[in-house]
Amino acid sequence: MKKILFIIVIFFSVSAFAQSEYTLNYAEFHEPKINIGYLILGNFDVTYEYLINEESGVGVNLMVPFDDYIDWNIKYNLTGYYRFYFGGNYAEGFFGEIFTNLNSVEDRIEVEGGRQNKDITDLALGFSGGYKLVSSRGMILEAFLGGGRNLFSEYNSQRNFNFVLRAGLNAGYRF
Repeated sequence: MKKILFIIVIFFSVSAFAQSEYTLNYAEFHEPKINIGYLILGNFDVTYEYLINEESGVGVNLMVPFDDYIDWNIKYNLTGYYRFYFGGNYAEGFFGEIFTNLNSVEDRIEVEGGRQNKDITDLALGFSGGYKLVSSRGMILEAFLGGGRNLFSEYNSQRNFNFVLRAGLNAGYRF
């Protein structure tokens, strides 16, 4: 009887030890990413996201065109965002985000009775959503789509860029 009791105590001790080691696992909080879709089209588009907890993160994104393959008329795009994740794993799965976007574009507007090109800087607010996959080694693949509206330019009624698009296929690494 003592041998059986001894074996049961050892079994539960080993089980408890193994479970305590498993719960000591930590989560990574930093995610640098690059937008593969925009890179193919001639835009340098990088993102950094900091994970606040398992359900949310904040990030910043910078997009600057480097090629005239597509005539974007964009000088730069700087976006800050807050994301809320709906997945079961740590900051993974479906997400929704709100963002603010500082953008500078060259647009054709009507000035003094004629149309001319003008550099316009504006701030947009918007929403987007997407899905993020994270491998066990920290590799990230995410796709998202959304849009927002420019708010402050006096030329918004005449502009081609009254709305901003937020879209991408990002690849990155979590550490």
